[in-house]
Amino acid sequence: MKSVCCIVGAGYAFVAGLPLAKDLLTSEVAVVSRQAERHFQAVWHDYDKWRTENSLGNPEEYLADLYNNQRNGPPFPWAVELVATALATPRGFDAGPINPRYGIRITRPSQCDMHIAFWEGVVETFGEIAVVTTNYDLLIERGLRHRPMKRAFGPGCYYGGLGRPQILKGTALPFTVRDQQREVELTGSVPVYKLHGSLNWSRGRYGLELYQDMRPAFRYGGDAAIVPPIPEKKTPDWLKPVWEEAELMLSQANCWIVCGYSLPNYDIAVQEMLKRASGPKLERILILDPDSEVIRDRYKRVAPDTEIHCLAGLPYGIRGLRNAAISGLEHA
Repeated sequence: MKSVCCIVGAGYAFVAGLPLAKDLLTSEVAVVSRQAERHFQAVWHDYDKWRTENSLGNPEEYLADLYNNQRNGPPFPWAVELVATALATPRGFDAGPINPRYGIRITRPSQCDMHIAFWEGVVETFGEIAVVTTNYDLLIERGLRHRPMKRAFGPGCYYGGLGRPQILKGTALPFTVRDQQREVELTGSVPVYKLHGSLNWSRGRYGLELYQDMRPAFRYGGDAAIVPPIPEKKTPDWLKPVWEEAELMLSQANCWIVCGYSLPNYDIAVQEMLKRASGPKLERILILDPDSEVIRDRYKRVAPDTEIHCLAGLPYGIRGLRNAAISGLEHA
């Protein structure tokens, strides 16, 4: 069977209820301390002021101004803390009485039917699967599951580019008296390459510390190991193995499936990686996105000699996924 590399972006998370980039600084967030409230209020006030001066600007441009000290605003880490909290705040089926720090857990399966249907379609169609994502959240891991499942769907996944075994720390919850799962190992077969880090990673004294939940997004002013969400992102040394392995997987794949990643012009590093990886093995690119026809031109620039097929976004594009992957129809 053919191999596939799925390129997953914010659109994938949006269908599960997470905010898009344009709403990161204005969406509802879980405030877990007085310090966090003080930080967030300062960022919200400054962002409102910035928007009156930059009516056509977007949150990432505001963050870039803050990062480059181009305004007398709150400390940049406070804004990153707000972004991380916005993406880590439990929403929809994930919301509940549990402390928000531990509410979203990698051991809890995805509650988004569209995500399950998408991964089922990918797994049924292709032999070897890898995932490359710019997302910080845990939705991909929860869709694929943290280990191979026997009674339910889930090939299981692990973090590509990080050493193994991958042991995730947890917290015993009141309803898990018998099986508290203080530690969980990722033992699946699908590598997930998180190019910009993850909200359940934290940089410790001896390297990355991995958690089952997203507590790093909430504690100590937010100490999650993520690349700040500014337009010109630079890859830190601790993430370089992830990028190197991700590029290798992309270059070895017969097909790329793009789900919710528009390849924005400012993601220069990702564009360059895709250009280098789009070699002779790549037969076609399938784009699942409501604006797939528009996005097609951007991918044509990084892979000019590859067939590109435009499908609808989730969930409708799932129906045509298998047909487009196997038959090579121009539109499915």
